[in-house]
Amino acid sequence: MPSIRAPSSKRTASLLVAVKCRPLTEAEQKQCRHIIQVTDDKSLIVLDPDLSKDYLDLIQNRTKERRYNFDHVFGPGCSNVDVYRNISSTIAGVIQGLNATVFAYGSTGSGKTYTMVGIPKDPGLMVLSLHTIFDLIKKDKTSDIFEVSCTYLEVYNEVIYDLLEKSSGHLELREDPQHGVIVAGLRSIKVQSADRILELLNLGNSRRKTESTEANATSSRSHAVLEISVKRKQKNQYQSRVLRGRLALVDLAGSERASETNSGGHKLRDGANINKSLLALANCINALGKQQKKGLAYVPYRNSKLTRILKDGLSGNCQTIMVATISPADDQYHHTINTLKYADRAKEIKTQVHKNIGTVDTHVADYQRMIDSLQIEVCRLRKELAEKESQLSTKPAERASDDEHSCLNMLSRETSENVQEHINLQKALFELEETNIRNRTELQRLDDAIAMQEVTSGVEKDGAVVRALRSRRQVILDNIRDNDEAGAAYRKDIQINEKHRNQLQNMIDEAINNNGNKTYLQILSQYRLLGMANTELHFEMAMRDQVIHDQREAIRTLWNLLLGLGLDEQQITDLAAKQATPRL
Repeated sequence: MPSIRAPSSKRTASLLVAVKCRPLTEAEQKQCRHIIQVTDDKSLIVLDPDLSKDYLDLIQNRTKERRYNFDHVFGPGCSNVDVYRNISSTIAGVIQGLNATVFAYGSTGSGKTYTMVGIPKDPGLMVLSLHTIFDLIKKDKTSDIFEVSCTYLEVYNEVIYDLLEKSSGHLELREDPQHGVIVAGLRSIKVQSADRILELLNLGNSRRKTESTEANATSSRSHAVLEISVKRKQKNQYQSRVLRGRLALVDLAGSERASETNSGGHKLRDGANINKSLLALANCINALGKQQKKGLAYVPYRNSKLTRILKDGLSGNCQTIMVATISPADDQYHHTINTLKYADRAKEIKTQVHKNIGTVDTHVADYQRMIDSLQIEVCRLRKELAEKESQLSTKPAERASDDEHSCLNMLSRETSENVQEHINLQKALFELEETNIRNRTELQRLDDAIAMQEVTSGVEKDGAVVRALRSRRQVILDNIRDNDEAGAAYRKDIQINEKHRNQLQNMIDEAINNNGNKTYLQILSQYRLLGMANTELHFEMAMRDQVIHDQREAIRTLWNLLLGLGLDEQQITDLAAKQATPRL
């Protein structure tokens, strides 16, 4: 059954910030001045857009010139490939079980969609990332099994839609205790190549909401999130280790002032919702930056669905890259300064990055691990007994009384009973944990089914199917609670058993030291027989459970075969009862 193990190590990573300046358009070259100077690959200068100031004005009124430093700075002559070359190492970590998020931030017309999607001659970061993942999977020389799936959604007017569905309804966000924030009902498609994902990307982009405004001819009116999940299965002696990496590629809608777009009606409302989401994102960036400088600060993730989706990318288990896109035109000075201001604050954000490692344990593997542990313990005891035998062989032989023999025999029997009780407690605990794993798997399926019923049934959320599913869900929750309580009791009993074993061992050691060689040799013989009996007992337990497991699988396969032939379950039961009736 699948189970998630805690990560072995964590490391703190800073949010990587890159700034990309697009070139001036033909129309801007006739009307605007270029105010961005890239001094090197990490620094830039924003010039004062007002050239009418004389020297005294510059002295009395502070100049608007600004200087900024970032992880990477790309001038107007740089392509998307140049940007990707500096972040490709982060993308490569996805197939090793790491999470990564790449999002473009900037105003309308600054080049966000071009940076993320690109054109055939200059592919964007989304396209280049997909090719990198599949190239690394193809070059992998291990026997690991890879599974790649993708989802594509958009947030439009604070409503989530599935871009891979032709007529997607409204989707809701859910809080999952293991996976964090998820979108209920979002379609996930398994893919085998980067070309297939590019087809889905183009299909999803054709369904995105775009409109013409005076700020941009094809302005994106929604935030789009393409998520690629990579599942990697590895084999070792006892179990299958699973690495799960996730890459989120985010294309944000552009912020804009209503006065610049001259929009009205629904366009004005769309722009207000876009600015609301981006303002919530900016507030989260501000709060996270304050956390690193001043300590605890409230982060308003719930102010927007966009920030809830990007929560892991901003402060969770993720290596995040922010590409701030800016325009060099002097009439976009205020938008450029705002974008650079938030990008500068984002440099302070820290995330905790670790591998997402899961294990798939099997029933036989648990017993095999127990047997190996006991064999090691038996070898250790044999070595200790041999050392004590060598030490006691030099002492004179002493005659032990009948009472002493009786006491030692009683200790030996109690030790044997203690070992048997320990085995039974461990076995019961294993079975209880396996039952709880199955219950949690069924609980997850019930949650998905309830969410699907609520989405499909509309206002009828209290229908008979939903009530039945919720009733079953409550039963599963009660079973899990009862099993957890029973498991806690078993663990307490195991601790008491272990403490009693140590007491018995101390009593036996004291008796051996007080008695002579003859008494010690009797105990030694009993210990050897006990070790052999324990090993045989564990092998018998493992073989018995394996046989039972195989029989159940065979019966389940037989039932599936009979039902697949079209026979009714009642007919099969009646026929079996007739065959079992003794003939007169």
